[in-house]
Amino acid sequence: MSRLMLLSCLMLLGVGCAGTKAHTRAGESALPLGYRGGEPLVVDGAFITGPTSSLIIDDNAMRGRFRDIPVSLAWTWQELTGTVGPNTTKLELAEGDDTRVWGSFAGMPVDFILEGDWLYGRVGTCLYVLQRNEGGFKGRSNCGNPLEEYLQVAFPAPLLERPLGEKAALMTLMLANVATMNSPTVGMARFTRPRPVIDAPVKNRRY
Repeated sequence: MSRLMLLSCLMLLGVGCAGTKAHTRAGESALPLGYRGGEPLVVDGAFITGPTSSLIIDDNAMRGRFRDIPVSLAWTWQELTGTVGPNTTKLELAEGDDTRVWGSFAGMPVDFILEGDWLYGRVGTCLYVLQRNEGGFKGRSNCGNPLEEYLQVAFPAPLLERPLGEKAALMTLMLANVATMNSPTVGMARFTRPRPVIDAPVKNRRY
């Protein structure tokens, strides 16, 4: 084989390896995400799949379909923007002693905090007070029903190590999956419409 041909083969091999690396996470196996009572999702590197979901994370962006709804999101270190269905999404992000996400996702109000082992706040009409456990979070949710409901959601530890924008997108997707299944006023038929919400017990935000 000539030196030129050998060099060309090595260059093609390098491009192929780089493309593969962009969609894998070293030492990370497929991870469950979210609520079993909703759309059961699996995160495999940069790919998120479910019975009616197929999403890919690439270059600080997420695109594809969530429960057959088109999703196109992008993020920086301080905001997440894009569309879910026909509605715009805009979330503000902050990370310090805690992680805070607030704004609108698919037309639903979002305001939640991850502080140590605690995740609390609201997505849509659902309020959450969850504590970290093995494999995710457990605790209470209230989606406008008379009684609080026990909730377990999958969010394995490796997902907490992902960059802020990506982590915020995954957490919002996880909680939105619960909200659209359990809320008496927010179903998938109304997923992209703003709904009235009740106040959540979220601490005053620091700027």
